[in-house]
Parts: sequence; C-alpha cells; structure tokens
Amino acid sequence: MKNVVFGLFISVLLIAGCATPIRENQSVDSHRHQQRLATLTDWKIRGRLAFKSPEDKVSAYLRWHQQKQEFDLKLTTFIGTTIMTMQGQPGYVQLETDEQIYSDLSASRLIYKVTGWNIPVEKLALWVKGQHTDKDNVIYDDQGLIRSLTAKCRSCAPWTLLYSGYKQVDDVWLPQNIELRNTRDPNNQIKIKISTWQIR
Repeated sequence: MKNVVFGLFISVLLIAGCATPIRENQSVDSHRHQQRLATLTDWKIRGRLAFKSPEDKVSAYLRWHQQKQEFDLKLTTFIGTTIMTMQGQPGYVQLETDEQIYSDLSASRLIYKVTGWNIPVEKLALWVKGQHTDKDNVIYDDQGLIRSLTAKCRSCAPWTLLYSGYKQVDDVWLPQNIELRNTRDPNNQIKIKISTWQIR
C-alpha cells in the first residue's frame, strides 16, 4: 500500500466555480494568459487521478488546496476511505498514510528518499494550472493554450505533460485533463482529470 500511495503522491504534489468548455473559434494571448495564471495563488481542485507503473495500477479521488506556497492534499478511494493526506509549507512537509507520519524539509526530497524518484513535486503546483516555467519546452494549441510541456529543469527532465481540454473559470482558462509521461520509463504514467476548480 505504501508504495502505491507514494506513487500516487508523486503525480500530484502533484479542485468549484463556473466552467465553460473552450470553443474552436476562441483564442487567448498566451503571454497574458501565463501572467494571469501567475496571479492565481489561492485555488482548490477536485477530480480523479490514475497512476500506472510496472507494479501498480491505481485510481483515486483527489482534493487539493493551494494557498500561496502552502498546500493541503488528500487522496481517497471511491467509497471515501482516506489513502493519504499531506500538508506542506516552505521548509516543511508532512505526509500521513497507513497511520504512519513522514516529514521532511522538502517534498521532492521526501519522495526521493522513499521511492528513489527524483521528481520536482513543487513544480506541479504550476503545471496543474497550465503554467510553465522559463526553462520548460512548451507547444501551444491553436487557441494559445499549452498542448504539451516538456520539463527542462535538471531534476524534472524525465517528464512530459500533455493537456487535453480546458475550462473557463471566471476569466481564466484552466486545464481539465493532464497526462504526465516519464520519457525515460514509458510504463510510468499519471492522468489527472479535474472536475471542478475554485479560484480566488
């Protein structure tokens, strides 16, 4: 169970508001859109997460509240049983699963120590919004939204993100479906389907 839970967490450390699907004749200014995303520092998402590896294939419900650099994450089964909870702030992260509590100064380091995977957990708070960093290799779709993102930082190079489907929440377009592929190990894949967004 612990390996499954931490595999799930890697993907999300990787959800409410009015949402409208994007239409083909709509487009956005990519630069201004990225600037708008940078101002979204208080948001919640709900959705589902699917994790696949050579050893495991797991699905879970996801709740994630990000408030500036602090976050609160919860994964549950379809009947509501808690798989994992995690809270973090700069310099400290705590994770609870199977009645065991783990902590570290860095979320990425905690994942690496437990699983051996060097994943930039902190970057996911940007990527889940469809926001990229200056180093990422990005391809936009015809509407000016990210279609694919290849991470270029030293610790996150194995991951490519594919975006399919956006929703307009208030005045900003946000991702609905995100797939993460490990380019060094094709058998490691993560899919996030966001059902609701709430932004402030």
